[in-house]
Amino acid sequence: MDPRVNHTLREDAFDDLSDPRACCWAGFVFTDGSVSRRHGHKGSVSIGLAIRDYGHLESFRNFLGSTHAISVSNQGRTCQFSVRSDHLVDRLLELGRYSDKISTRLFFSRDFWRGVVDGDGSIGAYRVGNAEALRPQFRLCGREALLTHFLDFLDVHGIVGLSVRPHKSIFNVGTNSGPAAEIIELLYVGAVVALPRKAEMAWRILNEATKDFVML
Repeated sequence: MDPRVNHTLREDAFDDLSDPRACCWAGFVFTDGSVSRRHGHKGSVSIGLAIRDYGHLESFRNFLGSTHAISVSNQGRTCQFSVRSDHLVDRLLELGRYSDKISTRLFFSRDFWRGVVDGDGSIGAYRVGNAEALRPQFRLCGREALLTHFLDFLDVHGIVGLSVRPHKSIFNVGTNSGPAAEIIELLYVGAVVALPRKAEMAWRILNEATKDFVML
């Protein structure tokens, strides 16, 4: 970013967690984002995505009220956005980024967990044999502590029986059929903010409008 340009930035973007957008974007930063400090410099918040999700990065930039540029690299395959703000970094760390505990307000927010799933989760549906009904599928990968909080959140909403399992160097939670549909409905129906391709897939799953196995 050009230091000669006076960019705008809403540094209090994550201060009010009554805003569902703040909770959802916090969840996305918790998974696909990086929050860091370097001696002698302002803290940095950045997100890098595949180019297909460029529009979602634009939405994040708009949420922050930022005029900072989104860069495209890797021969046009990836895009990245970053801003420098000690207040944003302090707030995200306070909320639980990189911690085994998260803010109670975030824990009870379906918007936060949708942001987490948008970042590190996958949803899809497939047919079994000649059955007409789709079998929904849900997966979420990440740190053990965060996934354990997620299962506790589901338990509050009566979705039980899932477990956190080790997967290579991380952990995952997964389920199919009814419980998967319940999770997708809980997180995505009436969402204020969501990764567009996952919101579309959620709609297709819940309306049985897709014919092939797809994971997004």
